[in-house]
Amino acid sequence: MNRTMTNARTRTTAVVATVLATGLLAGCAEELPTPKPEAPVAAAVVTQSQEREILDKVAGVVEKVDKASDADALGARLSGPALKIRETQLDVAAARKDKEPLTDLTMQMQQVILPSDQDWPRSSFAITVQPKDLTTPVLMAFDQSTARDQYKLWGWVRLLPGVTMPQFAEADLGSAAVPEGDKSLKTTPKDAIKQYASVLTVDKDSKYNGNFADDDLRQFFRDYGKLQVDAINKEECDGAFEVAYEPTKDPVKSVRTADGGALVMAAMISKETITAKEEGCEIGPPTKTTQALWGDADVSNVVEVNYRDMVAMYVPPKGSDSKVSLVGYEHVPYSVSNG
Repeated sequence: MNRTMTNARTRTTAVVATVLATGLLAGCAEELPTPKPEAPVAAAVVTQSQEREILDKVAGVVEKVDKASDADALGARLSGPALKIRETQLDVAAARKDKEPLTDLTMQMQQVILPSDQDWPRSSFAITVQPKDLTTPVLMAFDQSTARDQYKLWGWVRLLPGVTMPQFAEADLGSAAVPEGDKSLKTTPKDAIKQYASVLTVDKDSKYNGNFADDDLRQFFRDYGKLQVDAINKEECDGAFEVAYEPTKDPVKSVRTADGGALVMAAMISKETITAKEEGCEIGPPTKTTQALWGDADVSNVVEVNYRDMVAMYVPPKGSDSKVSLVGYEHVPYSVSNG
């Protein structure tokens, strides 16, 4: 189901450019607190020094690729959604002829969350210090598929401004992975992602709306859609804005928090459609990035933008009065068309 906003009539217009989603993620960020769990029962299977070595190797590949713009080399240390998103960012950077679309992945960390699980696959998480571009810190997930495989960057999100992260076991103690179908939470990690896709698509009309705290991403889409419709309606073109989200088939990565909840990270894809319904009206892509991806396509009355997305959220333990809450996201356009 899609969220649609409509208004009056039109003539001819170009959709107004608006603030990029990354603008939501700029601002000062404080160092995250070090958690002190009450009853540690595990030990990390990766030491902090080993994690640092992993981070350095991943960062080295990312830096080399960024300089050479050779995405083929990414597979050595990136996998899953992270690989697809970085390839997309490199394509966008090439189309724009600048490096601004590239998320800062220099990997200077303020906190690491290490695995305690003896089996594979294993996942670790880490939170960067605030990047030099003053966007918010980045939460990253790393995955080791088997004992013979290298750890690879699996996914990342940029944290929301002012977000309060859940607490985790101290790094040396390790934190347990949470299965996709774990029922010790208010909702399973897999269901949380499906429900949030519904909420992002239809907002308060979703039957799952009450399960989630409001957040900056939902507000961004409300504001963004209104700007597009208002711009079209200034030319009396009967504007409409729709967005639709769905989870990908990638696994959902989750780790136990100190209170028995979970930090959940997952990939989605999304499409936004901007339409001028009045006959004879034409619109174009709304941002510098979408203009670069548009290329030589002819303008029409429709602009469709497809995105690769990552979201991370905190899911409280069962019985908690808290709601599921978004902690960060990444939203990267990869194709634009005239419908």
